[in-house]
Parts: sequence; C-alpha cells; structure tokens
Amino acid sequence: MKWANTKLISASIILFSSLTILNCCKDIAFNNPLDPNASKEVLKVIRVIETSLMGRGDISYDGEKFWKIDIYANLTAIDRESGTVIRSFLAVPGTGVTFSRDGLYVCNGEGENILYSIDPLSGDILNRISTTDIYPGILTAFDDRLIIYDVRSAGIFEYDLDTGDSLRLFEVSGMNVGGIEMYKDGLLISDMNTDTIYRFSLSGIVTDVFSSPAAGIGGLTVDSSDYIYLFMLDGKIYKVSLP
Repeated sequence: MKWANTKLISASIILFSSLTILNCCKDIAFNNPLDPNASKEVLKVIRVIETSLMGRGDISYDGEKFWKIDIYANLTAIDRESGTVIRSFLAVPGTGVTFSRDGLYVCNGEGENILYSIDPLSGDILNRISTTDIYPGILTAFDDRLIIYDVRSAGIFEYDLDTGDSLRLFEVSGMNVGGIEMYKDGLLISDMNTDTIYRFSLSGIVTDVFSSPAAGIGGLTVDSSDYIYLFMLDGKIYKVSLP
C-alpha cells in the first residue's frame, strides 16, 4: 500500500509539472510576436474602400486624405471615403511614407540611409536627409519626430528630424514589416508574412495580436478618430476598429 501511494504521488507530481510547463509555454507563445500560433483577436471591419492602387508600399493619413507610395516611385493622394485618386506624382521608389509637420517623408527600403522630404503639392524632392547608421524601410510620424523601421538591423528607432539624433526602441527580427503607425500610446505594425497586426508598447512589449481581415496585408494608417485603415496588396483598404 505504501508503494502504491508513493507511485500515485509521483504520478501526480509529474502531471502537475507537465501542466505548469504547458501553461508557461502558452504564455511565452502569446508574448512572442514571431509565433504564428500566438493567440489572435479579430478586428471589426467597418467598411471596405476600393482603390486602383496595388502592390507593396505603406500608406499615411495627413488629416484629410491618404498617401500611398510604391516601389515604382508613384506617390499618390487618395480620397479617404471614395478611394479615388486626387493627384499622383513620380517621386522616388519607396516602401515607407508619412506625413509630418507640413510635408511628406518617403524612404525606399532598398538599403539607403536617406529620407526624402517631398512637396505634397508638386511631388518635388525638397530635401535628402542622411540618417547615418539607420536604413529606413517603413516610417511614421510621432510628434516632431519619426519612428523608423531599419531594414538592416530590424530595429525600431525614434528619430529626431531637427538634430538627427536617434534612439533604438526595440527589435522585430523575423517580420516582413509592411506598415507601421502610432496608435494611442503605442505602435501598430503589420507583418506581411503572416497577415498579422501587432500592437506594441514603445518599450517593445506586445500587448495585442490581431488577424488581418483579408490575405495580403501591406501598409496601415490611423485617422484622428483612431479608426485603422489596412491597405491590401490588391488595392482594397479595410477600415477597422479594435475589439
């Protein structure tokens, strides 16, 4: 009887330990932004906007309309409600675009350490800004600064346009970043490999993971009412809200 009790206690300890390990692994999986099996929430689709634009390249909201850049140098202003083209220029081949202060900034994501300042009325290049050791692939505005995804290091940097100073915030290695945008007190980043949107704190902690409502996600942006717009590679823009 003593032997049987000992065996039963040992089995219970093994079972408890196994469950503890499994629970720990689950927590780690949820907090791992590169884990395709991490728990995901569903975004609420409000409407779908059709556009004539397709392909890789982020989008940005300037307070009135969207801007879309592509790898063929097309920089296009789009009506937020109808998706129709307002104006379009040949600028520089790009993957990242953002509206900051009174102008547009574009980066090409092809290993250049340069930001291009673009006139939103003419499409002319106003300035070429060296970012030194940062090679911008995707960017967004943050007050008078930019948040930049560096294609070489996979780091997310805060960049001061006035001084050229930069601060490394965190790293997202393993992602194929399609878009990045400030959202409240953190960042939204889209991963084109998994059609997933991650919500990060500025210290790099993943707070939420969302499934894209459709396959082929590219860039994203946020309007003044905190609605999120997801640009798909087929040209559709999904207006969504977080659950």
